[in-house]
Amino acid sequence: MSFFVTQKTLERLEWKRVLTMLGERARTPGGRNRCTPEGELGEASLFEPTRRGVLERLAETGEARSVLAAGEAPPIGGAPGLAQTLARARKDGVLAAPELLSLASTLKGTRDVKRFLEVRRESTPRLAELAEILVEHRDFERDIEACLEPSGEIRDGASPILAGARRDARQIASEIQAKVSRYLRDPDITRHLSDNYYTIRNDRYVLPVRADARGAIRGIVHDASNSGMTLFIEPEPLVDLNNQHKQAEITIEQETLRILRNLSRHAGSVADEVEANVATLEVIDLAFARADLAEELNAVAPEIGDEGILQLRQLRHPLLSPDKVVPSDVRLGADFTSLILSGPNAGGKTVALKAIALAALFVRAGMHVPAAEGARVDLFDEVLAHIGDEQDIRENLSTFSAHMANLADITRRAADRSLVVLDEIGVGTDPGEGAALAQAVLEALAERGARVVATTHYNLLKEMAEVDKRFANASVEFDSETLEPTFRLRMGLAGTSAATSVAARMGLDPKVIARANELLDREDRQLDRVLTELSVSRSALETEKREIAQLRTETEAVRDEHRAKLEKLQARRDKLFLTMRDDLEHSFRDAHEQVAAVIRDLQRGGSARDAATAREKLQTLAKDAEASQREAGLEVPAEESLNPIDWSRAAIGDLVQIRDGGKGALSALPDQRGRVTVQLGSVRLSVPMERVGALEPSQEPQPTRRAAPRITVTRAGSADGQAVERADFEADADRCDLHGLRVDEALDRLVYALDRAASAGRSSLAISHGRGTGTLRKVVREYLRDCPYVSHFATAAQQDGGDGVTVAFFR
Repeated sequence: MSFFVTQKTLERLEWKRVLTMLGERARTPGGRNRCTPEGELGEASLFEPTRRGVLERLAETGEARSVLAAGEAPPIGGAPGLAQTLARARKDGVLAAPELLSLASTLKGTRDVKRFLEVRRESTPRLAELAEILVEHRDFERDIEACLEPSGEIRDGASPILAGARRDARQIASEIQAKVSRYLRDPDITRHLSDNYYTIRNDRYVLPVRADARGAIRGIVHDASNSGMTLFIEPEPLVDLNNQHKQAEITIEQETLRILRNLSRHAGSVADEVEANVATLEVIDLAFARADLAEELNAVAPEIGDEGILQLRQLRHPLLSPDKVVPSDVRLGADFTSLILSGPNAGGKTVALKAIALAALFVRAGMHVPAAEGARVDLFDEVLAHIGDEQDIRENLSTFSAHMANLADITRRAADRSLVVLDEIGVGTDPGEGAALAQAVLEALAERGARVVATTHYNLLKEMAEVDKRFANASVEFDSETLEPTFRLRMGLAGTSAATSVAARMGLDPKVIARANELLDREDRQLDRVLTELSVSRSALETEKREIAQLRTETEAVRDEHRAKLEKLQARRDKLFLTMRDDLEHSFRDAHEQVAAVIRDLQRGGSARDAATAREKLQTLAKDAEASQREAGLEVPAEESLNPIDWSRAAIGDLVQIRDGGKGALSALPDQRGRVTVQLGSVRLSVPMERVGALEPSQEPQPTRRAAPRITVTRAGSADGQAVERADFEADADRCDLHGLRVDEALDRLVYALDRAASAGRSSLAISHGRGTGTLRKVVREYLRDCPYVSHFATAAQQDGGDGVTVAFFR
């Protein structure tokens, strides 16, 4: 597989500007050079000829984008002119210190890039694989750093000989300067000098002596002034010191040359590996340049196939400003092979055509395409283009002749893996003949299986889509109200040229435009009118579709927002409910324990005062419970209603009902504080008269009672199952039936029954829960184990219910 594109096609598609954008992002000299027409392969230097190469370049671009998206960048760089430096080193030439420093910088950059990509292998496997082949020369890099200062000066530590020679040179120079300074202070000498200073000529210290005093100072003349009035004489006492200084300087020179030669030979020995490293760094550099450009263009990695299919949603021309370019949805090659673009002049047809061709070139260069996600750009073996004026005076070709010559060449070359873009096909001659030639060329290209995009104003070409399924129409939209193009591309619909509208917009005389409309052929005018009406209708429908889609999106957003709020409220409600339940359970548990304590005090046989105190405690607990229920928003049950007592007829011994306190007999009438005394069994209570009511006749205790059935119980945990304790219960008052209840309902009834039994002074309570799965029995016994009223519990005897009945004994 290979790839073909002519230089003229690249010029017409403005590929040079794309390379300029890419070169601005490259950081190595070689990478920038490959992005210039003057590079080794010219403007086509970046195109990959094979499918494998394309996929590798695209993968590299994607990996580089992931690095840039994380806010990172590789330490890529390089020195210009490195190729010439390495070529001279191969020939055993001596490199200058700056050249060696540039080489060291490249060696360090190679090492840094390799480390950078190695630690990011998981996200950049392809680039890390490239970095693996980079050869490090850390020892050579250290040698250069050890011998050369960053300024390019040879370090004293590079050689003991060099260090000693420099030390000698400095010491001798200091001695010479001291002697010369003494000369300049000696009146016998200074009177023969033209000026009071010393200088250096031919690397030797000299004094400026007047020419007429030549014999006054013995020494060697090294130079004279332009006027000849001053001679620069090396005084005889300085000759030996100057010779020593010169010898030290020669030693420095020789040792410096030796050090540079050794480093240069080392550079020559690794030149091939360094050049290979530089080439690899250029590949990595261009990957990041492509990634940087893709980020700026908001481009995507396309799907690659071999079926000649182009599917590009929101395609944008890469050379137009992202803020101004109007995206287009383009498809080609799946259900048709030729796309006919029509519409008004300056409406964007050529821009769309170039954007399609550039997408194919972008893929061949391993670049992401400026389109929306889901883009597909299959590989083409060649891109053939006819765009713009082809007139060539040197070849004695007119515009139309050059046009036909180019079309002839394209028709000969085109094949099933060719992408052909033709701008204004068939123009430059009689419209009828031009349209016929254009149709014939398009049909020939379709026969060869090429993928074709052609722009036209010919109605004959617009009609091809209606009779040949290999062709499809597309148009750039024209706003019939503003008489201006919108630059939006519409697939499946031919467009009108709107020549008169464009002319009017450009300022042509209205009378001329009116006359042109009169001269228009009736059939063409009718077709244009139909196309215009179709375009307007389609635009209206698409506008409505966009509005409906936007409304749906907004509705879904509101729905999601309300759902989120509802879920949040429900979660908050559930949390509050759980918190209130826990608080109430804690409060009820405390209340039960306090009630049990009060009852235990009464059962121990307290006095009437103790009973009254206990009663007040119970009333306080009741009020606290009611307050807790109201704070929790729960309904507080109404107080038990009492039958009123006519205290003028009341007598001691009358049977009465105490609110929430049972039945008893009056033992004292109301006192001055409105309190009465009531005898409850062995306990006398003093209570407010408003909490005492008369008993109905049906509520009065019966003089005789039936024999209470006896229930035999077995203590829970008894191994032999024999009855170890027996207790008498009244079948109605001393039994709690939990059959058929859920666990929470059963616990509510059990708590109530225990409270009533304990308040009534019962010694025990039979709890009938049944056998079943044993769950209810387990829950009941777990509650009894923690109940403050209960001292212990036991299983009833077999004849009294066995495992289906548990008997609780109160303290």
